[in-house]
Parts: sequence; structure tokens; C-alpha cells
Amino acid sequence: MEQQQNRRVVVLRGECDGPCGGDYSVSAGEQLELYQLCGGGNHDLVIRLAEGARAKVVFAATEGAESNYNYRIELDGAGAELELYGLFVCSEGRRCNIRTNVRHNVADCRSNQVVKGIASADGVGTFDGLVYVAPDAQRTEAYQQSRNMLLSREARIHTNPQLEIYADDVRCSHGATVGNIDDDAIYYMRQRGLNEEQARKLQVSGFLRDVLSHIDDEAIREEFELKVEN
Repeated sequence: MEQQQNRRVVVLRGECDGPCGGDYSVSAGEQLELYQLCGGGNHDLVIRLAEGARAKVVFAATEGAESNYNYRIELDGAGAELELYGLFVCSEGRRCNIRTNVRHNVADCRSNQVVKGIASADGVGTFDGLVYVAPDAQRTEAYQQSRNMLLSREARIHTNPQLEIYADDVRCSHGATVGNIDDDAIYYMRQRGLNEEQARKLQVSGFLRDVLSHIDDEAIREEFELKVEN
């Protein structure tokens, strides 16, 4: 873990045989960057943001027969901000479940979530994302996107973004897509000398790299990119 002035960096790696995760409190004015590269098992994380606190979470779920990622973020202080970017890869025989619960408990907070998934062979992925806005959490900004790609007819991804809003002065949106690989883009790349396997790999890599581009530390970003590409 790296800590410099008001910036704290946490990197989580490895696979869990049982429940694992953590509970992080981010004090007023502090910035937390949490990067998670883990395999199978159950990963439960809670992040609590005080006034003016900021958190950036980037995770990559790439291995393990079954993995469950559960994130609960409590925006408890005015001016708190969350950025959450994640990806999951469900290859043959793999099951991956991603759940986010972002709770705007006070006014004047902002959150943005982007989660991308890829499933191949008979892999199955699930994304459940909830954004909760409390009755007094006026002037909330909350955005959520779930983008997914299927690489085979047997692959499945289920996506369920949700908004639960009890305030009236808010800006909130969510969206979800599940689609196949872009055949037109594959054709275009093959016309420029790539074979089909190379073209497909390039398209998949580009789809996922967008998430990893939010990792500020170059060494950590390269580690994540190598793991995802493999």
C-alpha cells in the first residue's frame, strides 16, 4: 500500500479460498485508489467516503472457476466522489458475478460506474448494480453503464442495473448492452493484413483496455493488461 499526502493506493491480488475483502474508510479530503486483480472466490469490499473524499476503484476478474465480487460504497459526506471501473472475463466453465451497491446518503455527491464483461464458450457472467439515493440526497449525480460482449452462442451475460431514487433534484442514468463481436470491424482489420484470430483478439483487447486505462500507475496498469491479455 502506498500513501502520499492525501493519496492512498491499495492493490489487491490473488485468489481466495473463503470470504475475503476489506473495509476502507476514506477521511475528509483524502483520495483512495483501489486496484483489484483477483481470481476465484468471494471478494467483499466496503468503502465509506467522508466529506470531500474521493475513491477510484478499478478491478479485473479474470480467473477461477467461480468468482463473486461485491462492492458497497457509502457516500456519507457532502462532496464525496466515486469512480468505479471494472471488467470480467468468463471463459469456458467459468462463472463470474459482479454486484455493486452505491449509496448516496447525503446531498452533493457524485458517482460514475462502468463495468464491462466478456464471455466465451459456455462462460456465464452476471452484473447487478444498484444506485441508491436517499430522500435528503439532493443534487446527486449518479451514472452507471454495463457493456458486454459475447464470443460464442453458448456464452451468457445477465445484466441488471437499477436506480432507487427518493430525492427529486438529481441527475441519474443507467444503461446496459449485450452484443456480439463486431463482424464489420473484423472484416476491416482483415483487409489490412490481420488474420481472423488476430483481428478478434485486437477487438477484444481494445474493448477491455478502456477500463484499465483508468489505472494511473503505469507499472500496475501494465501488470493488469498482461494478465487480462493472457
